[in-house]
Amino acid sequence: MATASAPRKPTNIDDLLQCPICLDILRDPKVLDCQHTFCADCLKLHFASQARIHGTTNSIDCPNCRGRTNIINHSIDSLPGNYIVRDIIERQYGQTVPVRSPGYSQQIQDRLKTMKKEKEVDDSSEELWSYVKPAAAALVGVLGGLLLAKGVKKMCSDDKK
Repeated sequence: MATASAPRKPTNIDDLLQCPICLDILRDPKVLDCQHTFCADCLKLHFASQARIHGTTNSIDCPNCRGRTNIINHSIDSLPGNYIVRDIIERQYGQTVPVRSPGYSQQIQDRLKTMKKEKEVDDSSEELWSYVKPAAAALVGVLGGLLLAKGVKKMCSDDKK
């Protein structure tokens, strides 16, 4: 006897065609080994930031699942395109790439500037920590020495009594 399953909630096709990074309709969709799909430009930004942080340029970690994909010639363009998604976008919008709203490129530029400033703040705090850490260790050593000297002095005065 077959059981009736709960009715499925209808999904918006635009949600399925949305890049998880820029949250816009996929532009030049590229697929990773884990089968997650992203805009080529978004993957290039992610790849560049990952290379700066980890120093690797021969692989990329998926922003969704952290699955690793090898990159040929250190280029996102070597990744295969997701032609099924590209065809769906073309049929849905009547063109390969949907028209973006005016000011969209400025929004991306502003987002990149914000990310760059955050990176600079992180770098400066790491640089500051490299100076503070040895000074803090020296201070702890001095305080430990003072406490030890005070304890020895108290022991000597207790012995005299």
